[in-house]
Amino acid sequence: MNFRNLLTKTFSNEIVSFEENSNKKDADFWNANRPIPLTIEESRDYVRKDSIFKRRTSQVYLDSIDKKHNKFKILNLITGYSYDNSFKKINFSYDGLISIGSGSFNTVQGYNLYTGFNYSSYKNFEGKGIYTKITTKLNYGFADKRARITGNYFHQFNNQNYANLSIAGGSKVNQFNSAEPISSFVNSISTLFFKDNYMKLYNKEFALINYGQNVANGIYLSGQIEYQQRTPLFNTTDYTFFKKSYDYLSNNPLNPSSDLLPAFAQHSLTKFTIGTRINFGNKYITRPDGKINLRSQKYPAIFLNYENAFAASDKNLNYQMLSGRVFYEVTPGNKGTFAINLKAGKFFNADNISFIDYKHFNGNQTHIGSTSRYLNVFNLLPYYTNSTNNAFFENHFEYCDNGFLINKVPLLNLLKTNLILGFHSLAVPKIAPYTEFTVGLNNLGYGKFKIIRLDYIRSYQNGYQGDGFVLGLKFLNILD
Repeated sequence: MNFRNLLTKTFSNEIVSFEENSNKKDADFWNANRPIPLTIEESRDYVRKDSIFKRRTSQVYLDSIDKKHNKFKILNLITGYSYDNSFKKINFSYDGLISIGSGSFNTVQGYNLYTGFNYSSYKNFEGKGIYTKITTKLNYGFADKRARITGNYFHQFNNQNYANLSIAGGSKVNQFNSAEPISSFVNSISTLFFKDNYMKLYNKEFALINYGQNVANGIYLSGQIEYQQRTPLFNTTDYTFFKKSYDYLSNNPLNPSSDLLPAFAQHSLTKFTIGTRINFGNKYITRPDGKINLRSQKYPAIFLNYENAFAASDKNLNYQMLSGRVFYEVTPGNKGTFAINLKAGKFFNADNISFIDYKHFNGNQTHIGSTSRYLNVFNLLPYYTNSTNNAFFENHFEYCDNGFLINKVPLLNLLKTNLILGFHSLAVPKIAPYTEFTVGLNNLGYGKFKIIRLDYIRSYQNGYQGDGFVLGLKFLNILD
């Protein structure tokens, strides 16, 4: 072995490795190769554990457990149902009609219900870790009297490079911002109680195929091609719990005062996207049944993306875009956690593209937060005011003291909470830069229910813009 090979094998990023099929060796192999023979007690312990394992993984035992769980009741038609075959590692489920997040309200569909069917299976043939999941989602709007359905097929080929294939298609309503920053639950409350219909929707019929895998240690690469047909939608209801003297805003984010003009003309296009994620200094453990990746906290994670829209029904809608993101998080001892999320991008040949394809930024006009950290949102920015088809740069920074500072303050230390400081900025051409400064308390609540975050925010754009409080309810993300 030369010196270079010695360095590669001795000082690689592999923390632990196991020889292939090492978990399938018989007793004769271990008796011949074990440096120190097992004691009588150790031998008995291995026999006992092996018999327990065989018992708990036997078909008879697993079928008996599943039999109780799989009992079907008439009420399951409403509440949902799940069927397991643990021995074959197969699951089938039905979401029901009154499950969490199954119903919501918006001015386009009125009251609408979601339900769906899901199938999954896991096969670990020779340690390959083959996983398959098939989902179908059904949605019906009672005001527009329209049903929509989507389906998705996902297949993971192995647990080594995590190669996977996705195929999806159907019809659905989408927010103009594909990141969907407005929670359907929060939108339902703001619409029905306060007549503030911030969610703007269009209809998308689509078909896509996506493939991705780890191509090297710490480098994940994926490619996707998607056909889309987009149709504008309009408000179909003015229902609200409390009558107001004003009407709902239109479903057009470019002209909220007129419900007669669409935000775009119906059209179709095809998108090709290729993206990569790079984790520098990535460590990993090699096992017979798969590879476990451990991202290094010393280096940032980098995301790069290229998007090409082509074959549009109107050639002016074709465009290209390059974008990137850098995420870095570090916890120096007990001094708290610093996290930064930087994003930048540039459009090309995009002067007349659809407003759907603009870069939209995650704003918030509801004063309700639904995530534990605000590293991807501007909490006082109106949803579509700074959207661009040119260049953009946004920055999100948060420092959480993890109790390091606030626990030294009398009285406040009794809350057993965390102090959070934040800075957020956004820059796009021809619009004044937008910035937010935030200070807040996280993990407010009682006992195990510390699910509240409260922030005070000041925003600036061409000088002082405004201020306000945002109440963070971290459980809301499970309702959508």
